[in-house]
Amino acid sequence: MIKRLISLLSIVALLAIGAVFVSPSTFQVGQLATAPQLTVQARDLNLICPGAAINSGGTSGTAVGSFSRIGAASVMGTVAAGAETFEQRYLADGYYDSYSAETFSTISQAGTVFATRGDSGEQGSTMINIAQAQKAVSPRLNGLLAASCQAPSPEIWLVGGSAATGRETLLLLANPSLVDITVSLEVFSEGGPVQASGLSGISISAGTQTVVPLSSLIPETRTFVIHVSSSSGAVAAWLQQRTVRGLLYAGVDFVSPATVFAKSLVIPGVLIRGAADAAELKAANRDYSDLTPVLRVFNPSESKATFTAQINGATEKTFGTVIQDSVSAKTVQDFEIPALANGDYSAFINADQNITASIRLVRTDKTKAPNTDFTWLQAAETFVGSRQLTVPAAGISKLTIANPNQEPVNVTVNGVARVIAASSMVVIKVDNAKTVTIVAKDKSVAANLVVDVDGMVANLDMVNYKNLGGQVSVRVR
Repeated sequence: MIKRLISLLSIVALLAIGAVFVSPSTFQVGQLATAPQLTVQARDLNLICPGAAINSGGTSGTAVGSFSRIGAASVMGTVAAGAETFEQRYLADGYYDSYSAETFSTISQAGTVFATRGDSGEQGSTMINIAQAQKAVSPRLNGLLAASCQAPSPEIWLVGGSAATGRETLLLLANPSLVDITVSLEVFSEGGPVQASGLSGISISAGTQTVVPLSSLIPETRTFVIHVSSSSGAVAAWLQQRTVRGLLYAGVDFVSPATVFAKSLVIPGVLIRGAADAAELKAANRDYSDLTPVLRVFNPSESKATFTAQINGATEKTFGTVIQDSVSAKTVQDFEIPALANGDYSAFINADQNITASIRLVRTDKTKAPNTDFTWLQAAETFVGSRQLTVPAAGISKLTIANPNQEPVNVTVNGVARVIAASSMVVIKVDNAKTVTIVAKDKSVAANLVVDVDGMVANLDMVNYKNLGGQVSVRVR
């Protein structure tokens, strides 16, 4: 028995010694497995339109918190062959419609969601582009409103609007999702960030749109930027500004989101008309002082931003101007652009900090009622390659393509080749209810469409929304 026990202990000892002297290379403790590469398809693309103009104050115009729609907006768009199914859904009701690949037009009163389904191919404006326009005529709101429909986002910047006396700005928030969303607002003015109650905890029910009157949050604030942020889902947002001069309702516009923060900006499409009428009205009545075009510059950085804005004319006979100034950190400021005669211009802006900017373009015609209207032009995204937009069916639409480079660029517009000189532009009258395709072949350009209907003005920026797919590494722990 004792011999067997001694033999067993000897075997165990030998095994232990063998374990100690085994080569360490045979152990792989803590080594991670190779992460597999998976191909992820881009999510279906949703675009949201704001719907018809919003009237505040009820039938009397004095009812606080009462909002209603005025008429309906004309929605136009183009769906490429790659979008196999295209769906239209109105916010807050169950109506659905679908379109095949085509250029289409429809009418929308409530905010509208357009969605591509299935194999949508390469996303962007050449796959789907949608915008809306509306000539609003009512006792308390007159003007032309237009907006390119936007993709929902958890963060949106809005550069435009005014809450001064006689100027009303509404914040429109749309939630296309199936769950309620809560958003918070940051407001930046000439004095910096604005501290005010009511800027957080704004609830938007699923599939609805909420209207926030900014005059109740930031009364008598003439110049501001709104930052919309959501931690619970993606939203769409616009500003609707209207101008009142005594008893005359004279101008309204949708302000679309700013999409470019950079040291170099381009704002195409500053098409000045009615300059003599504007000067005469300003001289006769102080309430028309806002008929001078204005450059609004927002500096989100922690340091002062110094900038130069060159307002260049489209021809040698169209004399522009230059603005050189600075904007303090975390503030926004308006700069008048004086002495621009009738003509076509674009703004080329360079700064030492990342900024964004917009221009309030005013249209004046004393023979019309109302006699003034305005629109906010945003800094445009520059691009190389193809972009598309669909032109409204009414009015006169002019496409401005600006070249921010220091040498000429080659572009084609609906297959017609054009050369644009350095720091210059081409302005092209385009056909109503047609698709416009721009191809920048070698260097980046920027573009914007300005629409005039019976002396009223609006603009459509060229957006290229897309969801990204690609290769994703998956690691399991």
